[in-house]
Amino acid sequence: MTQKKGEEKMNATKELQEEMVGVLTAISIVSKRLANRLVDLEKESEDEQREKPKTKGANQ
Repeated sequence: MTQKKGEEKMNATKELQEEMVGVLTAISIVSKRLANRLVDLEKESEDEQREKPKTKGANQ
C-alpha cells in the first residue's frame, strides 16, 4: 500500500511538472510574439516619422 501511494504521488508530481512546462512554454511563445509585434510597430512609427515633412509649428 505505501509503495502504491508513493508511485501515485510521483505520477501526480510528474504530471504537474509537465503541465507547468507546457504553460511556461506557451507564455514564452506569446511573449516572443508580442515582442516581435512591438519591434514591428516601433519600426513603422520610425518610418512614418521620417516620411513626414519637417516644418516648424505645423502641429501647434
